[in-house]
Amino acid sequence: MVSTTGQTLMGAPVRAASVARGSGRGNGPGRAVGTLRTSAFILGQVVLLGSLYWLYGLGRHFAVGRELEALHHAQRVWHVERLFDLPNESSIQSLALRSSHLLEFANRFYVGVHFPAAIAFLLWVLIFQRPSWRRVRTVILASTGVALLIHIAYPLAPPRFLPRMVPGVKLVDTGAVFGPSPYGPHDTVANQYAAMPSLHIGWSILEAWGVITILRTRARWLAILHPIITTIVVVITANHYWLDGIIGGGLVVTAVQLTRPEVQARLRLWAIACRLPVRALPAAAMACGPAPGGVTRDLPGATGRAVPEVPRAREGASAVSGATVARAIDTPDGGTPGAAPPQRAAAEDADDPGGRPAGNAPGDAVPSPGT
Repeated sequence: MVSTTGQTLMGAPVRAASVARGSGRGNGPGRAVGTLRTSAFILGQVVLLGSLYWLYGLGRHFAVGRELEALHHAQRVWHVERLFDLPNESSIQSLALRSSHLLEFANRFYVGVHFPAAIAFLLWVLIFQRPSWRRVRTVILASTGVALLIHIAYPLAPPRFLPRMVPGVKLVDTGAVFGPSPYGPHDTVANQYAAMPSLHIGWSILEAWGVITILRTRARWLAILHPIITTIVVVITANHYWLDGIIGGGLVVTAVQLTRPEVQARLRLWAIACRLPVRALPAAAMACGPAPGGVTRDLPGATGRAVPEVPRAREGASAVSGATVARAIDTPDGGTPGAAPPQRAAAEDADDPGGRPAGNAPGDAVPSPGT
């Protein structure tokens, strides 16, 4: 329990002692309602992520009948990597083939870490790190959604299928040779022709970013090992190309940058400027003067409402006339409100046919024409 002084120092709203303690009658129902709301929220988020997983499995059906196209794409990706002098996947795998234990570990890591690590990370943020959940959810939905669209638009066979198209490439399907293989006869979810982009590498970067951003201990930097190990595993098992990892990681990094608070604020300002171009420059609009009949305040929810120029005076207080306020607004030199310039006052008195001549004080005798 934090004291009132502690709440003030930490910037939290100070609650009264009676409200903080709560009554015995209202405390139970309030907690029950809060528990129900939390449970409903968590259930809704689980359903949302489950729908995303269902869409991922649905992508498998879009690859049916496009296997030859996916193999031609694999051949092109291979030649693009050689054009940019990226490390040869077959040369790296040949080094790993010296140890069957290493490849068996890599296969088990590929099969048993990807989905469990992602689920554990999302549940940890959803239940225990609720303030960070909204941004993490947006990043995973945006990056994975774009990745699924690429899977459908650009089917790509993994490197282990390349020996069928490029005879000079020597790559081994380590899952089939050393086991275990993630693609069995009863697999109904995985899409073997969705190598581009790599969600293994993309999600591992997402998980490392989340842990490093949320936690504040030095041990959080060990999370960097997750995407590094994942990248090595997908390459030596011939499941992904370098370009798969680059694009998969790029999607996550882009989503992370677009969800930064300052970037979100700029995007909102741009959206407001596009929808309401006049409101984009409120200072210039106010420089033109108030609208006839009232002053329009630029406040949220009060657009177009005219605010009276002169508020009604309360009982017991001195009333301010509308003419006085008008003269105060028209005063260019910031003089005393309600006082007109001397020249203007003299001109007004001289032009007044029913008034007294200028220069005569009240009670003075008016000279006759003959004197």
